[in-house]
Amino acid sequence: MSNTHSSEVSPDLAVSSAAKPERMLAGFPWVSAIVLYTLSWGWSLLRPNTLYWDDWTLAFTQPPKTGWLISRSMGVAPWSRLIDWSLLVFGTWTLRVATFAVFFVAGFFVFEILKVELRLRSAQLNFITLLFLIVPVNHARISVSIFDYSTSYLLFFLGWFVLVRYKSLKSFVLAYLILFLSLKTHSFLFFVLLPFLHFAWLNKTKLLDFKKLNRRHLQIAVIAALPVLYVILRSIFWPPNESWQDYQKPTSAGLMTGLWPVLVGLLGLSIIGFRYIKKKNTHFGLVLLVVGFSITVLALFPYFAGELYVGYAGRPAYVTVFEFRADWRSRHQLLMPLGLALSVVGLNELFKWKKRNLFLSIILVVSVGLNMFWGSQYFLQSLKQEQLVDLFKSTKGNLVVASVSDSTLRFNGRENDFRGYEWNGFMTLAGIATDRPGCEALPNGSVLNLKSDKPYLKALFSRELDLYFDVTPCTELLAQNG
Repeated sequence: MSNTHSSEVSPDLAVSSAAKPERMLAGFPWVSAIVLYTLSWGWSLLRPNTLYWDDWTLAFTQPPKTGWLISRSMGVAPWSRLIDWSLLVFGTWTLRVATFAVFFVAGFFVFEILKVELRLRSAQLNFITLLFLIVPVNHARISVSIFDYSTSYLLFFLGWFVLVRYKSLKSFVLAYLILFLSLKTHSFLFFVLLPFLHFAWLNKTKLLDFKKLNRRHLQIAVIAALPVLYVILRSIFWPPNESWQDYQKPTSAGLMTGLWPVLVGLLGLSIIGFRYIKKKNTHFGLVLLVVGFSITVLALFPYFAGELYVGYAGRPAYVTVFEFRADWRSRHQLLMPLGLALSVVGLNELFKWKKRNLFLSIILVVSVGLNMFWGSQYFLQSLKQEQLVDLFKSTKGNLVVASVSDSTLRFNGRENDFRGYEWNGFMTLAGIATDRPGCEALPNGSVLNLKSDKPYLKALFSRELDLYFDVTPCTELLAQNG
């Protein structure tokens, strides 16, 4: 890896000369990574036994086997959830700690992947790695119900690392197996294009030799067949039940939404490729920006295609990806960190900033700030759920609950709404009936609206949310509605 280069990339210098591989993690920004990563994601470790979102259906009063059976009906790979439910036996906290560790370790592999014959200065490599670790996306990782995504994430970057770092046939077989196992999260069926292209680039000399078939030709064909192999095996051995057939299924509208940014990325890559063929220099910052953008849209493509991101209130789907009130949709941002990190560093290189790394430092500070804010929301949500159970207990024998709503979303991570099964969990812990049929079915009941007059910061520092129910008798509402 070269330590200096000009701002232009010539075709002859696009790949560094072959050299003995450096020691693993040599030059890794340990101090910055540990400090910034802990500030960003350490909030999840403060109250690690809290249940969030779908955790209530998988881990509350349910044996671990229940979650495995649900996953099986969804058509999830047989090896999915094995780690999850093994750890869950020892407590929810084990998955929180494991999640914290998994995403950090993934940064090790990305750091090493980017060192394999890619022309990056050490400062650029460090900034990309730091941004990869702390870019403010995928806050839904705090839910143990999607820990399976986290293990896929780790397996994918581990497989990619082994594929491009080592040259033996044994290492290729190992990398192939690891990448195959990572496909249990289906968005990786598209993302596997990245290690495929990286492997092809590293072996382009042998691959372009068409005079005789060699091992590299067979290996590249085998990698290309990887997602097809998974889809075929899934359809035969672990297909979803009929009720889950349409889950994650692409739609024509979704495909069009995802296709347009992909075409923009392909256009940019085609221009760079054309200039490379013509032996024309291309600004290195532009290369990083275009590659980063292309990786980002590839990361989002399966979520657009399945209409997991759609437009709301006149806003296009592209905008909803970055909404502050993401609820639990931030889980669809799982694959975005690498592309965003490359894009930001490319943008920094492209423009002639007076203080070259000031822009990157600002991005790091903003990223940590957003992570801390949203992390503190999940921390308050943990406290809120505990205090809400006590509040429900105070209604026992005094009120019959017809329905309940929440006006304190500022205390919820990414302002997520409580689902019905979450309310059921709170009420079960409070020892009251969980039926909420509404006023028409229960005219002698009451409508409860959860409120608090306490500002966010005061609640955070005091850890007291001062929750109360605004109670409206059903008879009053029914009379108003005639």
